[in-house]
Amino acid sequence: MTLEEDRNNNSIRSGLLALASVLILPAPAAHADVIDLFADLSFANERPTPPVPSLGTGSAHVVLDTTAQTLTVSATFSGLTGPATAAHIHCCQTAFDVPPAVGVATAVPSFPGFPLNMGTSGSYGPMTFDLTQFSLANPGVYNPAFVAMFPSFPQAEAALIAGLENHLTYFNIHTANNPGGEIRGQLVPGPIVGAGLPGLIVACGGLLGWWRRRKKIA
Repeated sequence: MTLEEDRNNNSIRSGLLALASVLILPAPAAHADVIDLFADLSFANERPTPPVPSLGTGSAHVVLDTTAQTLTVSATFSGLTGPATAAHIHCCQTAFDVPPAVGVATAVPSFPGFPLNMGTSGSYGPMTFDLTQFSLANPGVYNPAFVAMFPSFPQAEAALIAGLENHLTYFNIHTANNPGGEIRGQLVPGPIVGAGLPGLIVACGGLLGWWRRRKKIA
């Protein structure tokens, strides 16, 4: 192998590593009109540790549309120690996952229509809520206590949107056995569509194939 060929091969390897690093990065959330957030709900994520151990798991998908000012919520859960008694989003932490517990920002005890007291597994949504609508008589998606923390409602709305955008919120589901929360997950951006491991395999496979063909011809 000549010095020039060795340099070319090193350049290809560097390109593959750079491609891999780009593909595995999560999609940026800042300044987006539509932000997809996901939470992996588990007993291990709940803090402080609930008193009754649980094999419960679940997932939540929250879509924030900052242009339409809407929030769309979907969730699934299974294996709880008892029927769900509450489900909501907590906001807003001062840093990612810090502090471990903050107040409830969305409707209490749960999102409107969430399957409470109906079994240890279930699903919800997608349900879309207007973030611009709130009154004490009809709080919509908001927890009135959260709104009361701010001088005006627009500031409460802005705080919730900022909390979601900056990943300072978490989703959890409560049960009678674990009234403080049984399964929980931090709401974070999902992977780039078409990327992740499948995208990495396809992209790198194509580049490797080209490299091998080039060497064979040479």
